[in-house]
Amino acid sequence: MLSYRRYCRNLLILAGVIPLACAIGLFFDWQQDNAVLRRQAMAVTAGRDNDSARIRAVNDWVYHNKGFEPNNQYFIIPALGPTPVQVMEQGGYCADKSRLVAALLNRLGIDAGLVMISLCRDCGFIHTVVEARYEGGRMVVDPTWDVDYPTDDGKFLGVTDLAGTNRGQERVAELRQQRPATDKIGHMPPADATFDYAVAINWDRNFITRSVAAMLRLTGY
Repeated sequence: MLSYRRYCRNLLILAGVIPLACAIGLFFDWQQDNAVLRRQAMAVTAGRDNDSARIRAVNDWVYHNKGFEPNNQYFIIPALGPTPVQVMEQGGYCADKSRLVAALLNRLGIDAGLVMISLCRDCGFIHTVVEARYEGGRMVVDPTWDVDYPTDDGKFLGVTDLAGTNRGQERVAELRQQRPATDKIGHMPPADATFDYAVAINWDRNFITRSVAAMLRLTGY
């Protein structure tokens, strides 16, 4: 009986130690990834003296860094997809690239998050971009096509400014005129610059969403 009790006790201790060890390992991985992202963000934005310039520099760098093929790496479970560091090392498609842009900006202290685009209220999402806070408000950047949305007075457009207008498509048409005919933007679908049904997740809405956000943050998202 004593041996059985000792066995059960050891089993319980082991059941507690393993999750703790995993959590500690996860924390150190997170810290290491954050350090890597911060160093890269600082290098990319060196010499930029305001947030809008830093945001544009990060967006442009992520666009040119690696390729746009799907990134099959993941952390813990495949459903979470690649971490920002994994995207930085191997590239990825639109959601991956946008995740990396947001992560780099956050390491600089710039508030940035993902925005999903769909064609209608009940349609599935077709594209992902980033909206970041800059010195003049909020601005959208798209690392898949290397696009931002400036105005004539030196400001930039956010999701609210672009929704319900054709300013997104006008910007794409302008860039097609400015860039070489072989540039990737020549293949950008108009829907990718249409923000009428763009959606961002409000992670601060309640305790559950804040808890999920905290867990995602620990995995590098």
